[in-house]
Amino acid sequence: MGKVLQIRVVAVTWNDDLLEDYWPQLTNLAFSVPIKFENRGLLEMVRALSEGLQFMKWSDARKQAMGPGIREAAKIRDEIEKALADWQPARANELSNKLEDTLDDLEGAFVQ
Repeated sequence: MGKVLQIRVVAVTWNDDLLEDYWPQLTNLAFSVPIKFENRGLLEMVRALSEGLQFMKWSDARKQAMGPGIREAAKIRDEIEKALADWQPARANELSNKLEDTLDDLEGAFVQ
């Protein structure tokens, strides 16, 4: 890293509209959580779901059905961020696939 120029390895959602295409129910639920969003990407969606699980008055049925998947997604998100901070983009890429699979399962377990 230079004195002025900083090099970063980051993960970004290249098209935020894809969230609604892949996980419509999760997207609506996540972005109904009243937190400030700088972006509306996948990692932000997972953060919102995690905070919603913790702080929102969701039904017990929803918490029971979706809680484990939301906690797993949040754990994977944290692992992605750690891999990126440790300059391990290949590991972060593996984890991104795991996160998307977890969200697929979570969309299927969605409870109103």
